[in-house]
Amino acid sequence: GKGAVCAMLDAALRSAPEGRRETVGRYTSPHLVRLNERFFLNGEPVDDATLDRIAEKVNASILRLRPDPSPTFFEALTAVAFELYAEAKAERVVLECGLGGRLDATNVCEPELCVITRIGLDHCDWLGDTVEKIASEKAGIVKPGVPVMLGANVPSVRAVVAARAREHGAPLHN
Repeated sequence: GKGAVCAMLDAALRSAPEGRRETVGRYTSPHLVRLNERFFLNGEPVDDATLDRIAEKVNASILRLRPDPSPTFFEALTAVAFELYAEAKAERVVLECGLGGRLDATNVCEPELCVITRIGLDHCDWLGDTVEKIASEKAGIVKPGVPVMLGANVPSVRAVVAARAREHGAPLHN
């Protein structure tokens, strides 16, 4: 799934020879035991003190700005991730979307690569009741000219993602 692909991409990015290595962040969800499981820097979970400090900074901004509506838990954590990796001067960050793609908090980034894994009938209450509707939501991460990697999927899902990639001039690899 998405988390496994993120872990593999993170490991691949960190495997450059010594001297060519970059700072790599990874943001995934959900966490199983500790919130820190969502935030990795160079292959290690971010420590409590750093996570607390960044979370307090983001929370202060939310309180100061008082957005209406208030950000969701996932949106706030995504803001923590963005602040954390900006502060760490991460050259590469692997971001896992939450439930969807099109309206996902992570979708504000400008990626170098978009990856869409196998699509099934998950989160139907939010994303749609067919794999094609869900594929359309997930394909919302496709950006103009940015390559798209598509995992093994049924032909109807591949057609939805291919159409979105064509629409945005994004090279599709599946």
